[in-house]
Amino acid sequence: MKLFSCMLMLLGLTLGSVAYAQSQATPPQPQNDSAKTTVTGCLIKGAAAGQYTVVDSKSGEKTPITGPEQLDKYLNQTISLTGTMSTQGQDKVFKPESISQVSATCEKKQ
Repeated sequence: MKLFSCMLMLLGLTLGSVAYAQSQATPPQPQNDSAKTTVTGCLIKGAAAGQYTVVDSKSGEKTPITGPEQLDKYLNQTISLTGTMSTQGQDKVFKPESISQVSATCEKKQ
């Protein structure tokens, strides 16, 4: 009887640990909406650190950008960024992977 009880307890612990391991959820990852894309326009500073906006000089379209503080050296310049658009909660944010300067100043919208 003791052997049966011990085996039953061991079986319960084993099944419990297997069930617990399978129920572990992975944290949600930002969802990539598209492949690599290029955004060109005037880089302006956002409200918080690491937040920027690229404004297209022709259409006036604004694209929110998250990036390192090193982007500050490109402020108020026309730049071209290549990266991916991601969804963070309800917002779409462009995450740059490469940057190139198009012009040392921003063109005025005509």
